[in-house]
Amino acid sequence: MTAESTNLTTPVGRLVMGSLYRPNTTDAEGRPLLIKNGPNAGQPRSEYYFALAIPKGTEQSWAQTEWGAAIYNTGVRAFPQGQYQKPDFAWKIEDGDSTIPNQKGRKNVDREGHKGHWILKFSSGNAPKVFNADGTQAITEPGAVKTGYYVQVNCTAAGNESSQRPGLYLNHNMVALSGYGPEIVVGPDPTSVGFGAAPLPPGASAVPTGAFAPAPAAPPVAPAPAAPPVAVAPNPAFLAPPPPAAPPAAPVRVMLPAANGASYEQLLAAGWTDAQMVQHGMMAA
Repeated sequence: MTAESTNLTTPVGRLVMGSLYRPNTTDAEGRPLLIKNGPNAGQPRSEYYFALAIPKGTEQSWAQTEWGAAIYNTGVRAFPQGQYQKPDFAWKIEDGDSTIPNQKGRKNVDREGHKGHWILKFSSGNAPKVFNADGTQAITEPGAVKTGYYVQVNCTAAGNESSQRPGLYLNHNMVALSGYGPEIVVGPDPTSVGFGAAPLPPGASAVPTGAFAPAPAAPPVAPAPAAPPVAVAPNPAFLAPPPPAAPPAAPVRVMLPAANGASYEQLLAAGWTDAQMVQHGMMAA
């Protein structure tokens, strides 16, 4: 790094334009990007470009901030003949509240994330290295940091050594993902350009042809209602109490000739027992 260059790290700002991952091969007018100086002058080149929006404070100029003063002093050293004082000196810093239209008629104040900010524009032929908020871990996933997220940028400010269009380069080196914000989508809203309003011409189908369309799902079958319970009349026979059990039949006693014609009751009254009557042969066992 020469005396005409400065390495610095910005405050946290919002990524409002460009991409950390996708290089440009043409300029804003669509012309191919070419190497301007050196032995490879005229050959195609690619450029990783993005813009950072840093919130304004009470300062009246970006050069009154700590980071701005470092960039401003670099421009003074790089162009000691005073070219930095020209109104068209390319500082690569713009006022986000500017109402002056650019070559395409767009105003900074109308761009998302610009109002109330200083806009720093970074570029380099190499993609920046991306890290977490404190730089302790690299983020290697492509597209992990999207336009609209909040980042810090480590960069090198250096004079462009041009006598025709004097200015500075803000070359990004590393980017730290500080926080998340609503993603900024570049380009027109696809829902606002009239898609779907035109009728289909004859022969066009809203569904693919030459293939079976999926059958519509059958409506769910409701279960049949349960039949009401049928009342069953009880059997009258089960309601009446059972009849009383018949008394056991009296045993039949057969008297033998040895009883000399006496009946069982007469012998029982005379004191004979059943066992004595059987023993003496007066009654059959």
